[in-house]
Amino acid sequence: MSIEKKVLGKPFADNALFVSVNSGQAVSRLLFDCGEDTCSALSVSTVQKIDHLFISHFHLDHLAGLDHFIRMNYNRYDKPVHIWGPETAGDVLFHRLNGFTWNLIETVPTRWFIHEVSPQKIVTTELRASEAFARKHLQQSRVFSPVVLKTADFTVSVIFLNHRIPVLGFKVCEKPRLNVDTRALQSHGLPAGPYLNQLKDDRIADEERLQIGGRLFTVGKLREILLKKRKGACLAYLTDFIFEADRLKEWAAFLHNCDDLICESQYLHGDENLARQNFHLTTKQAAQIAKEAHVKRLTLIHFSRRYGKNDLPQFLLQACSVFANSFLPEEWNQYDPMV
Repeated sequence: MSIEKKVLGKPFADNALFVSVNSGQAVSRLLFDCGEDTCSALSVSTVQKIDHLFISHFHLDHLAGLDHFIRMNYNRYDKPVHIWGPETAGDVLFHRLNGFTWNLIETVPTRWFIHEVSPQKIVTTELRASEAFARKHLQQSRVFSPVVLKTADFTVSVIFLNHRIPVLGFKVCEKPRLNVDTRALQSHGLPAGPYLNQLKDDRIADEERLQIGGRLFTVGKLREILLKKRKGACLAYLTDFIFEADRLKEWAAFLHNCDDLICESQYLHGDENLARQNFHLTTKQAAQIAKEAHVKRLTLIHFSRRYGKNDLPQFLLQACSVFANSFLPEEWNQYDPMV
């Protein structure tokens, strides 16, 4: 199993994050935010395969590419569309879809599920292409939990950030991996076999009994002696929020065990007053969060348009002065402002 990431968009322009989670059996594709031109780096077929779109908030620079996403997916046949966002997500997506005329899609079966996340609850509304997206169908309202999405292979959790409006930060974590300890097999004189897959199946209770090589074991005992649990990969995407020193511990707890933090760094640190005024971070503040949380790697994104190509080294240098494992996106290595 593995998590791969791709930062979308150029420096000093709208950015987004594309994530794929490969379990070895299936690939899940996740998109975080949908700014202008951010999806242009993805093939049409990839955009059409996105399983979940997560929107941090509804400022234009995080939503201006939504029409492209709608165009590629309004008639998706093989699976539903899932969009997650903060309060008002249901209304925003309903009105956006109803800004178009849909008189030729009566037979299209596509279902859109809009998940609105607030500190109190998560409300899921369904919109149907066959109804020209004209009616809302309430599917579920559940009490808020930080883990908003749980699949067989990964979870997505949220944290609320302060941008003078609620903003959602996201964390994607693979489920822990269970590997067979081959040395333990040998030391206990046990053969390899199909029963090892049964040990990894959490639907099978520990109390179940298996006969291996003429010996009787409980599944729980075999798990204890033969399986090693390894942490899955984990990354977080945080953007558009003001630095609040009294929340550092809260942010660090949310980011615990994260390998990668992809974080906004709107301003160079000399412009800290502008960052505070506009509820954004500076380079050093993003790096301080990464350092406090003990993440393995910080990737800086979402730079203000007030800067240019010649300022790129300063973003990295300032962050590295606080947190050595700071980087610019690999996708920006060949950045050409004229293209």
